[in-house]
Amino acid sequence: MKSTKRNTLRIIVAVSSAAVALPLAIGAASGASAATSNETTTMLQGMASEEKLAHDVYTTLGDRYPTSVFDRIASSESQHESALQQLMSLRGIADPNAGLGVGDFASDKWENLYESLVAKGEVSLRAAGGVGVTVEKLDISDLDLALGLKPASDITRVLQNLRSGSTRHLTSFQRVVSGFTR
Repeated sequence: MKSTKRNTLRIIVAVSSAAVALPLAIGAASGASAATSNETTTMLQGMASEEKLAHDVYTTLGDRYPTSVFDRIASSESQHESALQQLMSLRGIADPNAGLGVGDFASDKWENLYESLVAKGEVSLRAAGGVGVTVEKLDISDLDLALGLKPASDITRVLQNLRSGSTRHLTSFQRVVSGFTR
């Protein structure tokens, strides 16, 4: 009896997974999914660029200052960007950061912001921490705006996780500004 229930459950899970995966695969194969609005596309691409900005700024400042905070958070930002890339891929949305190296961006807006933030952070370790505070506050604000769009549940879940991570990053950079580093 237990084995029959387990097999039935496996069949239900397999059919449910196929029911979700097939439309996503069809939508991805034909370009942007019909259910993906321009607003969602713009939001996901913008958030991906913002996560790349954070990663690249922290990577560059991490090369300058031998504290683990920049390397650790840069790695986390890379994971954030990967989560957004997966969402875009499922929807057939082009990744604006594909093939771009550290400090390279698809738009002048992000490249200019990167250069400005790095220049401010190169003044001192505390200034670099202040740059981190600025980036994380911007990220949290933009994540709140994105969540206000009431996106699909999978997008909402990722954005909430990113916001939680950004809140922790903000706290870490506030410690750098106050002189506490590891």
